[in-house]
This record gives sequence, structure tokens and C-alpha cells, in this order.
Amino acid sequence: MHILMADDDKDDFYILKEAAEQAHEPLKISYAANWLELWRFILKTLPDVLFLDLNMPVKNGLECLQLLREDRKYDKIPIIIYSTSINRTDIDKAYNNGANYFLVKPNAIEDIANMIKKLCSMGKEALLSIPPREEFVII
Repeated sequence: MHILMADDDKDDFYILKEAAEQAHEPLKISYAANWLELWRFILKTLPDVLFLDLNMPVKNGLECLQLLREDRKYDKIPIIIYSTSINRTDIDKAYNNGANYFLVKPNAIEDIANMIKKLCSMGKEALLSIPPREEFVII
């Protein structure tokens, strides 16, 4: 599985890569620091899953989500908002704009590894479906 992570904090990218190794999941994880880098990347290569940080410069994660969901060619990419926020408004906007899941960033690397295992066990097709509202947020 190929994950593209769009996040202005490159440390989060390194933590996700380390957690994937600890989870023993064979993932390819690529990085984009903002909307422009994300756009350039997906014009060349479509990832299997896209993680969008909620708070990024240029365009935030919700703005990126809206732009991607307006283009049908990205319908087959699960888009997961990945944030420290548990703000109800952010969660509702992500859900209403077509995010597949909203993941609250765990603090411990072991928790991130467990989250990765859970996502990998679900598979891409399950990640593509939009779950009922009560299952949308993964903490």
C-alpha cells in the first residue's frame, strides 16, 4: 500500500514511517509539505491512500479535500484527515466534504503503529467507503 502524507510537519512523516516499521506493515509512505507539493505529486502518481493534515500552509486539509473531491479521478483514493484536532466543527466539515475517515493523531508511536495495523487490515476498498458518522473518527 502506498500512502501519501500531506503535512507541513515533516516530523509527523518520520514518525508515521517509524510506526509502520514497528507495525511490520510493508508500506510505501511519500511526503508532501503543502497543497502545491501534493498536487504535483498526484499529477504523476496516485497513492493508494492520502493522509491530509488539517492545518497546513497554502491550503489547509479541508480545502485540499474539497478540491480533490471535486475531481472524479480522485474518487478511488481514500482520503483520511489526520489531525490533533477533536473539534466537532472540523470533524463535521471533513465528513460532509467526503473524507473517508478522521484520524486523531496519537501521541505514542505504539498507538500510531496500532492505527496503521488497523487501517492495513481494513484494506483499500473498506477505506473507500464512508462509514456511518459514529465510526468516522478513529482515536
